[in-house]
Amino acid sequence: MTLAAPGRGPALGLVAPFFLAAPAGLLAAGLILTFSNGDTLLAINAPRTVAATHAAVIGWLTTAIFGAIYQLGPAVLGGRLASTRLVRIHFAVHAGAVSTFVWAIWHWEVTVMALAGLGLIASFVLFLINAVPAVGSPWRGSLPSRYLAVSLGFIVLAAGFGMTWVGALEHLWFPVTMGRLSGHAHLGLVGWLGLTVMGIAYQLIPMFNVVQRKQPVAGGRILAFTALATVGGALVLMTDPGLWTRVVVAVVMTAGPAAWGVEMLRLMLARSRRALDVQGRATFVSLGFLAVTICLGLLAAIGETASPGGEPARILLAYGIAGVGGWAGVTLIGNSYKILPFLVWYHRYRQFAGIRPVPVVADIYSEGVARATLAVHATAVVVAMAGALLGELDILRTGGALLALGAVIHLFSLVHIVLAPHAPAPKRVRPGEVIAR
Repeated sequence: MTLAAPGRGPALGLVAPFFLAAPAGLLAAGLILTFSNGDTLLAINAPRTVAATHAAVIGWLTTAIFGAIYQLGPAVLGGRLASTRLVRIHFAVHAGAVSTFVWAIWHWEVTVMALAGLGLIASFVLFLINAVPAVGSPWRGSLPSRYLAVSLGFIVLAAGFGMTWVGALEHLWFPVTMGRLSGHAHLGLVGWLGLTVMGIAYQLIPMFNVVQRKQPVAGGRILAFTALATVGGALVLMTDPGLWTRVVVAVVMTAGPAAWGVEMLRLMLARSRRALDVQGRATFVSLGFLAVTICLGLLAAIGETASPGGEPARILLAYGIAGVGGWAGVTLIGNSYKILPFLVWYHRYRQFAGIRPVPVVADIYSEGVARATLAVHATAVVVAMAGALLGELDILRTGGALLALGAVIHLFSLVHIVLAPHAPAPKRVRPGEVIAR
């Protein structure tokens, strides 16, 4: 873990829009599931399912990660941003491209999908111009910076294959098989999202939970193994392999995140801060979802014989919900209630500390609202997974509605953190203590 130097980070107005816009992607994904039809349970590549997946992955999680990297790179990892003006342009380009892309998938307008895909490529290029110098080299620097540097390579791979598949849909170059879709999906979900979540955790879990008695012991080896397994596994999946090859690929690809999960659990159990705040609770919940994701992924690799009702789409849908909404999503929600309040405090109240009473970071957000957001979201993920596994469309729709509700609560709580005035908590008077007048 490296120490934070927030003064080196960008202005609050540069980073906050990414965090505030991100829940809109989850809201869109939740609403799409709320109004899903029977095709959602029959085919994992149904337009509404693909639209919900991309709304959650590039609209929700990726947007928030952009903001986190723009802040953590300069403030924590010792990097720099190439241009703050490009950050503002990037936000506008990304917001427009994501919304258009998700709409095009929903209506299966392949030409519009291709044009919006070019907008997404432009968004990723603008991001990389700033992210590469902000994060640093994959060979040097702290453990979190190496994870993030490698994950940047995976966003290039995932976007490249994704645009190729969109081009194939439009121009019929070759069939986009389930194996090719799976390879693209795992480059994005494990390579981009997974490694990013894992790298940020190596920085934030020890920082927020005060872990001093234990140190990571296998972080570098986990990074190398996960990256190689993801590249190799994705390429093998694109060949539409047989049953036993899929199972071997699944075991290899899950080994890295599983080892990381054990390491994070070890760090959390060694924490000095015994009372859990929302970020600590979210960490334990997300590790539980990671275990569920791994189990569902292994079962999904087996195929029809392990799928409920003999319908592979149901277990694949549950697998995606657990990984995207559970493991990565819960982690994001927990971290957002630590990163954004600290930035607000630093940029708005730090200069008045020692001059007049100012709120502390804990006063800038409501712990009760944060826990409610986490509870609603975690419940939504469980309900949506249950609907997928049981093949019950009404339960799946209920899970989607709860995801949308959680997104709204999260959005309004983040807006309150950024825009509302904050007062210091009233001082508690102990028995016998005299208040100075």
